[in-house]
Amino acid sequence: MSALESLKGIGPKMKEKLNRNEIYDCFAIINRFPARYEIFQLIELKDVVDQKRVTLEGKVTSPPIVNYIKKNFNRLNFNLLIENRSFKVVIFNRDYLKNMLDVGVDIVVTGTIDRIKNTFTATTLKLKKNFKNEIEPIYNIDKISDYHFNKFAQAAIKEYGHLIKDELPSSLIKKYRLIKYHELLRIVHNPITKKDLIKIDRRIKYEELFKFQFKMQYLKLKNKSKKNDVKKYDINEVKDFIANLPFELTNDQKEVTNEIIKDIKSPYVMNRLLQGDTGCGKTVVAAITIISVLSSGYQVALMAPTEILAKQHYRTMTKFFLKTPYKIVYLSGKLSLADRKEKLAIIRNTKDVLIIGTHALFSDDVIYNNLGYVITDEQHRFGVNQRKKLREKGFNPDILYMSATPIPRTLAISLFGDMDISTIREKPKNRVKVETKLFTSNQIDLVYLLIDEELKRNHQVYIVTPLILESDTLDLSNAQKVYKVISSRFKDYYVGLLHSKIKNEDKDQVMKLFEENEINILISTTVIEVGVDVPNATLMIVLDSERFGLSQLHQLRGRIGRSAIKSYCLLVYNETDKAQERLEILEKTDDGFKLSEEDLRLRGPGDFFGYRQSGELKFKRASIVEDAKILEIARDDALAILTNKNSYQNNEYLLMFNYLKNVLRKTNLD
Repeated sequence: MSALESLKGIGPKMKEKLNRNEIYDCFAIINRFPARYEIFQLIELKDVVDQKRVTLEGKVTSPPIVNYIKKNFNRLNFNLLIENRSFKVVIFNRDYLKNMLDVGVDIVVTGTIDRIKNTFTATTLKLKKNFKNEIEPIYNIDKISDYHFNKFAQAAIKEYGHLIKDELPSSLIKKYRLIKYHELLRIVHNPITKKDLIKIDRRIKYEELFKFQFKMQYLKLKNKSKKNDVKKYDINEVKDFIANLPFELTNDQKEVTNEIIKDIKSPYVMNRLLQGDTGCGKTVVAAITIISVLSSGYQVALMAPTEILAKQHYRTMTKFFLKTPYKIVYLSGKLSLADRKEKLAIIRNTKDVLIIGTHALFSDDVIYNNLGYVITDEQHRFGVNQRKKLREKGFNPDILYMSATPIPRTLAISLFGDMDISTIREKPKNRVKVETKLFTSNQIDLVYLLIDEELKRNHQVYIVTPLILESDTLDLSNAQKVYKVISSRFKDYYVGLLHSKIKNEDKDQVMKLFEENEINILISTTVIEVGVDVPNATLMIVLDSERFGLSQLHQLRGRIGRSAIKSYCLLVYNETDKAQERLEILEKTDDGFKLSEEDLRLRGPGDFFGYRQSGELKFKRASIVEDAKILEIARDDALAILTNKNSYQNNEYLLMFNYLKNVLRKTNLD
């Protein structure tokens, strides 16, 4: 019915080109909106901003000269009089224009101007008689010109546009004064004015974010499945546990503890993210909630992404649980056969036990007795299937994800919109602020002097590098080379080496020696980013720090300042203005939430966690950074519809629910 061949100009070759761009019918042409627009509107010289794209008219005052620089690359130069000022114009790979640029001819040029140097770098050039103010859609479609694709889009809309229904509820269109879909189709491929562009932008951004939130909020509500049994915890045990802590909880800790325990005792399964800055006290909150579940007669599993972090949790929880009747089992993949057998028997036969470990927790031979609560630390480091496997070891257990990477509000709403979020912003009173200083790579001798000073005070030092081994393609510090240099420079001290390729037993030995102050300087990659707690370590040095995200550097900085001793973080970078400007933010603030917002702004959602986890956040127009307000409005609108029982029988929302059904078929549910 809507075959591509039904449009004039689309034969077998053009059809093949369209197919290569994942366009298989006329509706796909209609819905392939322009990626951007080029605005060609004449302005006066007085309104120009240097180095910004502008369109100006002028008179050619010198014969054009073509320079052939190399094969397929040439430069055309000529002088142009713009409002009584002469500019030298250059345009690349347009040698064919030479014959039309006679002296005295009036032309219109688009590009960037530099009024100090009197130069104009042009990207487009037209004769004045052929120019009209216009907005040109740019599609960025491989091997098909913008002109031809626009013609196909206009023809497809004329033929099939009336068949496309508006999925966005009419009440929302009216509420926000958005254009209707048929109006959008009329102008999106052929805008006339800048007002048209504003209308297009408002409609597309809101619809994209609303549809995304409609799916996320539906999943969140759907996840609220009922528990078989409501957990009846012993309030006195919880109170005694808190009373025996060697410190007082902060207000934030009290608040999030209440939020989590309220979920645990509710008839619905908890699906919650607990986030907070390094050192804010998430672990003690987890411990209090664990006590409540153990006192209800259920097992608890705490999973960490690395052996280092899992062992740290085991040590911490052992201290917390010293005066309680509950057992703690540590499970890893490298236990002896006899030890593993003994621990598996405890897990199989004991109802109220805390099991701590890595991905070994969801191995096939681990059979839980009554798993009621699953905590996943640094949850973004686990894949969907890993989290799912552990969750399925119990029957609808409560789930708590923990993250020491503070997640910006907009990213939290987007990536974790299908779960509840608890946040700790307040830091314990005894935490000393870490002083952060920048050094260029040329100032490394100054850094060595500061290392000397800390070592003489019997303090310990971390030195972090981005690479393990030397790279053929990247000229960066690597752990092996730095280890040799530091060992040679600080001969009177013990230097240790830690990275992901070292055997687990060797890692454990290195960490044990560092914790016992047998190793004075630890050379490491980012494996020490989380889970390492050595109060005597007071100096963190990050080499090639411009290679790391702000949030990651903040995590590394969180490894020090873990006692009352003054601590320092030195960021050594290869000197560029951009690197310095970005890293200076760390000198000014130790607020992980502010840094995460800045990281999101600078790096975008895709790279926020250091790897691409946000494929879902690729929108045609919307940006979760720039359009944060729209995102929150869209979330509230989606929730209002989904939580109103009458919505499901209301014809106004019928197309939206059909859209939801279709999109859920393609969604990989965790």
